[in-house]
Amino acid sequence: MPSPRVHPQSQGTEVSSVSSAKEVPSDLERKKGWPYRQCKTASQHPGFLCEDLETCLPPSLLCNGKLDCSHGEDESAAFCGQMPSSLPQNLIFKCPNQETWTYVDKVCDTRNDCGDCSDESVLQCPKCPGWRCETVFFADCACIPRTRCRNGIQDCADWSDEKLCE
Repeated sequence: MPSPRVHPQSQGTEVSSVSSAKEVPSDLERKKGWPYRQCKTASQHPGFLCEDLETCLPPSLLCNGKLDCSHGEDESAAFCGQMPSSLPQNLIFKCPNQETWTYVDKVCDTRNDCGDCSDESVLQCPKCPGWRCETVFFADCACIPRTRCRNGIQDCADWSDEKLCE
């Protein structure tokens, strides 16, 4: 039985093009299967290379019900049939409870996808894109989005989101 899939909230995603010859697979790599699906997204994170050998998708666009590759391989049964085990393992983050998981591009996005903050921990995310503090709500882990600074609502136990955060 496949592990429960985490459905992170939708965010803007980056689809990039493979830009250098070193990222295009050799014939031998193509014959071996998965290795030729590896690429780097525009933000230099691991991605999924479509059959056109040009389109590099962020992992969270795999198996999302929308055809993002021109040949539809991002929604194929080969990758989406027994998730997460059918997905390339370097594109998923398994939560410590071993029952839930999320895509690697959803780690350090200030959302508690694992439920225990392991995907948002200081160990995983040394840089906080927002404001780091001991939060009032466990779902926020230790980093709140800057959009919640000085909004009149306490997010940090010490109220630093309302007093210091900018």
